Order: sequence, then structure tokens, then C-alpha cells
Amino acid sequence: MPTLTPLRFGYNFGNHELPPEFAYPPLIETWLGVDFAPPASFLAVSAGEWRQRLGPEWPAAWQSIGPAERHAPGRPEIEQQLRNVMGDRAIRFHQNGFCFGWLGYEGNLYARYEAIRDGFVATLDSVQDVMPKLGQPHRWNVTYVNRIPQGSVWSSPADWSFFRLWQPNPLKKLKIEPEGFVGQWQFPLDAERGTLCIELTHEPIVDSGSELEYLWLRLTASGVIESHEAALFDGLDYGREICVRAFNELVTTDAKQFWGERELPTKRDLPSKK
Repeated sequence: MPTLTPLRFGYNFGNHELPPEFAYPPLIETWLGVDFAPPASFLAVSAGEWRQRLGPEWPAAWQSIGPAERHAPGRPEIEQQLRNVMGDRAIRFHQNGFCFGWLGYEGNLYARYEAIRDGFVATLDSVQDVMPKLGQPHRWNVTYVNRIPQGSVWSSPADWSFFRLWQPNPLKKLKIEPEGFVGQWQFPLDAERGTLCIELTHEPIVDSGSELEYLWLRLTASGVIESHEAALFDGLDYGREICVRAFNELVTTDAKQFWGERELPTKRDLPSKK
């Protein structure tokens, strides 16, 4: 098993300071995941078996993953989900791996990356107890899902320019509007460490009792796990940083101000050493 110490091997991070945080971020889901070399057979394990190892805060029966929890184009693989009793954590299993995540749909405060990482580590320990013959990790992935409601930084598709990859509708002469728009962009990461996938989805389906529509901005960094020690956790830490930096680059200054961007302290603001 890899150690839990994040190491740096060949990554080009530049400035080690992450971009400023937001007082009211649009972040609604964060996932840390790992795939194992097939066949891993995660779906052969029952929910009850997972609960025995994970603990009483997790249910003994699978819970559905409905359309309201799907905000990315093309998710063909079968997944099984467990949500904790508080409804702010979830584990999703697919045939060759799992992901552990934070959910903010009930107004839960963001749990911080470090807490989500701890939850992932605890889940990985459980996985290795329940599936002792499991092979080595094969691929890591980190996903940040942002829910951006109509009436916030946008009111109509004409306002989607707050997202820098958005291009104005090129089909106006055909009277084709971008309703139900789905866009996907993929970028290679430095030193061939993997890919960054950016997905923008407009869902015209309204919430029950609400007239709001949403844009969903999903960022997923993923890469192959190398053979050196701690590569899984190094990859997750790297992917988290890529997603945070990418979001900061993808949205305009006006959007950041709307979400309450918090300024980093300057050298002048730092307490002097005596």
C-alpha cells in the first residue's frame, strides 16, 4: 500500500500559493477517486458488507443516483452509491474502483480538501480490508462540480461569457438557441501527467417549486498512477491543485467578486517578526 505522505516528483506547480478562496463559492460536490487494474469486481460486494467495515453512519442498502446528481455528459458505467446519515458524504463504487465525495446540496459547509482526503483514506483502508486480493491502484481522479443558478452571475445565455471558454452562439441565423447546452474541453497536463476535462452543462429542467435553471461546471483532473511510493496521493493533491487553479482561470473577475473572492494577505499585512 502507498504511504500517506504526499511527495513531489516532476510536477511543475509554479507559485505554491493557491488562488484566493470565495466566501460564497458555487461548489456543490467534490470527489476523490481511484481505479484499479481490472478485473477488480467492486460491484460484487454488497452494501451490507461495506457497512460492516465503514461503520453505522453508512447505510446497509444501495441508494439511487438520480438525474439530479448527474451533471456530466456521458456516464455509461454502472455505479452504486452509499450516502452517510448526514447526507454530506457519499461513496460511489463502479466495477474497477470507487470515489469518495462531499455533497453540499443540503446547505452543508464545504468540508475542506484535507477532510475529504481523510475520508478517502479511511475508505481506501476499508476497501483493502474487504477486498484483500485487490491489485495496485491504476488511476487517480479529482472532480469539482459547481452549480451556478440563473439570477446569479448569469440571467440568460448572453451572460455565459463569465466562463472564458464560452463562445457566443454561432447558430443565431438558424434561430438555434443554446438550450440544453453541453460543452466539453480536454487539456493535457504538464509532463504528460494526465488530462484536465472541463464540462459545462445547461439544464433547462427547473427544481420543484422553483423557476431557477442552472449551469453546471465540472472539472476533472485524472492521471495514471506511477510506480513510485505515494503516487496515488501525490496525484490526488496535484489534481486538486489543477482543478482549483483552472477554475480561477476560467471565470471572470466580475464572477469572482460576486462569489466574494477573499484576497490573500500581502507582505504588508503579515505580522512582523520580533
